[in-house]
Amino acid sequence: MQIQSYGPHATKIATPKLETGTSENKGQFADVLKQYATEMNHDVKSAAKDAEKLAITGEGNMSETLLAMKQASLSFQLMLSARNKVMDAYREVIRMQV
Repeated sequence: MQIQSYGPHATKIATPKLETGTSENKGQFADVLKQYATEMNHDVKSAAKDAEKLAITGEGNMSETLLAMKQASLSFQLMLSARNKVMDAYREVIRMQV
């Protein structure tokens, strides 16, 4: 499954298929999270740079800058909710009685 975005910052985000029971997949979840965190960080920095350039020099397109800022905001919110879900799962495991 691929999700496509619109505009100059358009990227294709491929959702990886995780298989269970193979030794090849060890650490794959961590790698996916790292990759997404890196992409989210790039989106935030790119949107901030575009907004700064638009505010200071007036160069750039207002709608593209606003779209980049919204994309960065949504990426950050998604990463934050994924972190919260992982932390909730960790807390549940800690509460389990052995």
